[in-house]
Amino acid sequence: MASIALAACQPVVRTHGFMPATDEIAQLRPGEQTREDVRAILGAPSTTGTFETDTWYYIQRRTSTIAFYSADVTEQDVLGLRFGDDGRLADIVRFGLDDGRTISYVDRVTPTSGNELTVLEQFVGNIGRFNSEDSANRPGNPSGMGGRR
Repeated sequence: MASIALAACQPVVRTHGFMPATDEIAQLRPGEQTREDVRAILGAPSTTGTFETDTWYYIQRRTSTIAFYSADVTEQDVLGLRFGDDGRLADIVRFGLDDGRTISYVDRVTPTSGNELTVLEQFVGNIGRFNSEDSANRPGNPSGMGGRR
């Protein structure tokens, strides 16, 4: 029993994304290589810039999860490649886990107009609305039932 409990506490390590090998990155020469050359060396990027398509990103993240707790990011590596107007590699930048910023979410609720009815108010308000001659012949009656034939 103790060994099963101890095995359950071992962290589960997962790697997401793709980071080219160090020797492949060393083959890059800014100012000389085109997008096609870089793609041939490193492969397709993980993503491109949202507003500027002249920036490629290769992203890899490693997480560790213990039992039922949420995953903790243990390692993160981002390789950014910027291409100039001529289509050649202009700049190479590298970011790690320490370079990331924490974003805080806003948990405010946007109010909506209208009434919030209780269950009792909804029940009392619906009395007499169903299965009457008037409601059965009205447009918008989804069942079409209840009218004269």
